[in-house]
Amino acid sequence: MELADLHIHALYGVDDGAKTEAEMQQMIDASYADGVRTICLTPHFHPGYFGDNYEKINLAYSRLQVYTKQQYPELRLFLGNELRYSRGCVSWLEEGRCRTLNHTRYVLVDFSEREEGRAIVAGLEHLLNAGYIPVLAHVERYDRLDTSSRGIRELRENGVLIQIDIQSLFGGFGWTIKRRARSILSRRQADLAATDAHDLTGRPPGLANGYRFLAEKYGQHYADAVCWGNAQKILYSNAGEEKGNGSDGL
Repeated sequence: MELADLHIHALYGVDDGAKTEAEMQQMIDASYADGVRTICLTPHFHPGYFGDNYEKINLAYSRLQVYTKQQYPELRLFLGNELRYSRGCVSWLEEGRCRTLNHTRYVLVDFSEREEGRAIVAGLEHLLNAGYIPVLAHVERYDRLDTSSRGIRELRENGVLIQIDIQSLFGGFGWTIKRRARSILSRRQADLAATDAHDLTGRPPGLANGYRFLAEKYGQHYADAVCWGNAQKILYSNAGEEKGNGSDGL
């Protein structure tokens, strides 16, 4: 089974992810060895936190393309950003400073983990009203957001996609977040599972381990959808292509 990772901070020198080109390459090596064949690089974007890193991202991505073309010619690379939501973020998207996922209308977005739930919902509605489709990053890590069955259902019915971090499933962010992530998945309410990897040790790639867990606990069809099929639908949505093994929520 091929896997797709739509949330990873492997580009070097652009955010709090990989620090050097060698570390970037090693993260990609680890992902490839794990069975990942589609990667969308998603460096953080918020000028207040990381500066205007647009050109740095282009440079690191071009360096990575050279590396993977030589080492892993069948590996498909795409580019996006993880947008930290703020009041003026729609203009960043419209100006092209912040990238959507592979030039589609889908945008990976996160919020402060201390943000009020109603503020998160309002921010997502703001993006939807502007014509974008939010992919809410690591939904399980927002303590003040309603992640009950009803709360997640309302988000998805409004057009928001739900992404879970693999590390959350195994206690990487604490017991409460682990329980929350597994509860959302048990209800089949997540659309994507991704690594959100930042390095090789503290937050490393490891999608295959998560995929095996999902397949065992929640069924192979669902695991295929959230670790491959739905990612293909997002990345190829502009072309009207659907590449994958299932669709849960898209």
